[in-house]
Amino acid sequence: MIQQPELGKKIADFRKSKGFTQEELVEKCKLSVRTLQRIEAGEVTPRIYTIKLIFEVLELDYEDTLSSKKENEIGRSETKLEQFYISFLDLFNLKTNTMKKVSILSVAIFAIIWGISSVRNLTFGQTDSNVEKIIRKTNSDFIEYFNNGEINSLVQLYRDDACLVSRGCGKEFIRNYYGTESTKYKFTEITATSISVNDSIAFEKGKWRATLLSGVSIGGEYYSEWRLTNKKWLIVSESSVLSFD
Repeated sequence: MIQQPELGKKIADFRKSKGFTQEELVEKCKLSVRTLQRIEAGEVTPRIYTIKLIFEVLELDYEDTLSSKKENEIGRSETKLEQFYISFLDLFNLKTNTMKKVSILSVAIFAIIWGISSVRNLTFGQTDSNVEKIIRKTNSDFIEYFNNGEINSLVQLYRDDACLVSRGCGKEFIRNYYGTESTKYKFTEITATSISVNDSIAFEKGKWRATLLSGVSIGGEYYSEWRLTNKKWLIVSESSVLSFD
């Protein structure tokens, strides 16, 4: 298609050859004088619909004068979009085909609600039962990583700024601490006895048991705070109390 400013010049030439003033042409095209002035001056590129309207009034063949194969495809796409827009708006006109349109709208609304709900659950996973499953699974992973000496994997269960209360903070500290502890004993149990969830925060209380390398069994209670961080539940604070049987 001819681009601006050449397009505007051609329209002006065609208008003059037909003997129309700008005022006469805009009256027939239902446009404003300012719009036509800007088109002819090459200041704006008009929509295909507007060009066709002007050409129709000037008794010119749009296809022969300006169009190319590519432009025809663009024109057809624009027409399809306009038809879709009209059809979409017609859905809300319940004066015709009422039951059919109500059914379509109901299905669409249900799909939107279901989609929002699914995204929310996928993104946040904040139902109590889901969070409890995640925490219990993480406790199981913790035992496996600790007992197998996979300390780097264990550290990934903690947030970067996590703290072991009264001991130290940060992943590097946690890595060194559990690296040393894993040479002293093995866990036999880490069980949550209560988990409370509030939006992106969860609090866990539980009991733990371990066996020293000497065969002596030890155990106690622990308390953990979890935070939803980058769509993943991570430990941010942890403390434990040792008790001897």
